[in-house]
Formats: sequence, C-alpha cells, structure tokens
Amino acid sequence: MILGSLVHAGLDRHELERQLRRLPVSGWTMRAHQVEKRGLAALYLDVDVPGEDGAQADPHHHEAGAHRRLADVIGIVRAARFPQPVEDTAIRIYRRLAQAEAVVHGRSVEAIAFHEVGQIDAIVDIAGAALALHLMGVEAVHCSSLPCGTGRVHSAHGVMPSPAPATMELLRGAPTCQLELDAEFVTPTGAAILTTIGSFAARPPMTVESIGYGSGRSDFPFPNVLRVLIGDTIVQEQAGAAGNEVVMLETNIDDMNPELYEHVIERLFAIGALDVWTQAIGMKKSRPAHTLSVLAPVALADQLTNVVLAETTSIGVRRWNAGRVVLPRRISVVETTLGPVRAKVVRASNGARAKPEYDDCARIAAERELPLHEVMRVVERDVAAWLEKQPR
Repeated sequence: MILGSLVHAGLDRHELERQLRRLPVSGWTMRAHQVEKRGLAALYLDVDVPGEDGAQADPHHHEAGAHRRLADVIGIVRAARFPQPVEDTAIRIYRRLAQAEAVVHGRSVEAIAFHEVGQIDAIVDIAGAALALHLMGVEAVHCSSLPCGTGRVHSAHGVMPSPAPATMELLRGAPTCQLELDAEFVTPTGAAILTTIGSFAARPPMTVESIGYGSGRSDFPFPNVLRVLIGDTIVQEQAGAAGNEVVMLETNIDDMNPELYEHVIERLFAIGALDVWTQAIGMKKSRPAHTLSVLAPVALADQLTNVVLAETTSIGVRRWNAGRVVLPRRISVVETTLGPVRAKVVRASNGARAKPEYDDCARIAAERELPLHEVMRVVERDVAAWLEKQPR
C-alpha cells in the first residue's frame, strides 16, 4: 500500500523496479493495476513471489517462508549498492523489526530468525519504500494515527491477537486508534516502515502538489486505502529566509561504548530529529568524552529527551529553545548529460543556487564506471545551465 500510494502520486514505477532489481534476490515480479475501493480510485501494487505468496493469500495468515536473520538481510541490502541514504534507511527499518521481534520472543537481536518479514516480498517492500522516498526527493514524512483491528491473525508461531505482537511492539509510543473490525490494518512490515521513517507530530502547513491512494487487498465498509500527500512546506515557498523555533538538546557522555552511538543517532532521526551530531571533548580527570547534540522540533523535545536518557548512559540532558533561519529550498530532478539527477535548489536574497545530490553522482559513477570527480564536474555544469533557464 505504501508503494502503491507513492506510484499513484507520481513515482515512476519502472524506475523503481529497475533499481530494485539490484537486490540479489530473484523470482519476484511487480504487478500494478487500477482498482476501485468503495467508489475511490486507487492503485493496487503487489510484489509477487511464487512459492512465498501462497502463504500470503489470506491477509490474516502469516506463515513462515525463508528464515533469514538480520545479518542475512543486511547483507542482501548492502549488496544492492543503493545510494547511501536508501541503504541506511532500509537497514534502520530492519533493525527496528529485529529489535521488536527480540522483545516479543525474549531473545537477542542476533538470534532472531525473521519469518514472513524475511521473505523476498518483504525485502523488496522495505527496500522499495526507502528507495521510493529517495527517488521522489522526500525530506520528511508525517503520519496520522495508525488504525488497529481486532480478532486473530495466524503466524508461524500460531494464532495471535490482532495487531500481531511484533506489530504492537513496533507501535509502542506511536498514536493508534482501534476499529471494531476483525481485521489486520497494520502489518509488522508497515509498522516498521512508518515508525522508522515517519514523525507522528502534527503535519506542518504545506502546499499539496500530488495525492496518491494505495489499495489494500481486503474490502471493508470504508475504502481500504493508504493516502499520501506530497508537497512543499509553506516555509520553503516564502520569498525570503524564514525563521522557526527549535529546541537544542545536549548531554556530555564519558562512560558509554562508542559503538552505541550509531544506534542512538538512528533512533533520534527515526523519531524526527532535525539533526544529530557528536563532538569530542575532555571532561574532569582528563577523561575523553563526547557531547551528543540534538536539534529538533519543539513538539518532539520530551520524546527525544526520553530516548537519550533511555539509550545512553547519560543521567541528564540540557535543553533550550533556539531560533533558526531557513532559506526556501526544493528538490528538482534535472536531466543531465549522464542521466537524471536530483538537485537541491536554494533561493537567497542574491539569487538561487543549485547543488546536485552527491548520492546520485556516486550512483552514476558506479554504473558507468567513471571517476566520481569527472561525473560531478559534468553534472554540476549541466545543473548550472539548467538553473540559468529557470524563471527568476
């Protein structure tokens, strides 16, 4: 439903599938067709895997397929050599899935064997969601409350309540609402994707440019669709620089395993932090340490503070409100001599400037086996020429 809604909103399905073929898994096909759900036109998109999909014919049935572990899935994602943001997002989603399964089953993350979420269609769905947002230049995702049904679902571990235990664990801390229907409205895969990439704070004022409806398989008394709205926030469209209020969170840490910082930073970004960074410092008794800094929307201050205190060895967090000035910007796809490249266009008082996305240049260099510096030179030239032709 996530991929269907994004394709319905304008994502090039063929480009999405072409890049997903980089995953070292075979035997899958992507099917998409227009459907009608309670009078509403939507797109049904399905990743079909013969031998796996038989177990998925019943939406309440979660039988086991390939039992891959987290390391196996991460290896598959990394082998695709997606742009780094795509790889990072897909791996963050799967790590979140593994953490939820570990809690539910009382095992370590490394010992968890994925069942249905380790199958090929789930890998394509999760990598596809990360890739789709990257291809569309989406910078932030805002989600409404997620619906939960009642009844039972059948899984590899037997009959379970709906939502499934792993789904419920993934939804911990996210706003939900219950619908009195014997149905599964949010799967573990969907919950992992949305709670990793999305913020559940109020959607900011925005100008909607495209709308997509992704259809589910089941029929309910209401349209079984996921709606996506894509557009620019109002602050990005104003003629000059605009300010807004943010919160700064900081803590000094001198007794934590440095390997944990990657996980902490991923959690903070997943919740909605605007930026996170560390800085090496010296503390009392000449101890080497780090300052962990988080820049965030004011509405998320408490939630992010709780993550820092729960996930690090810190026993206190400094916080203060700050103002920031943000230049209007947008992402545009520019056709260059070497192919389409996303460029960030920023408008300042002295005119506009555009910078090609590094990841797109790196992808072109790898695909064409060209030196990266040469690709960047050509792309920057073409983007500059394109910008000159844009309305002032």
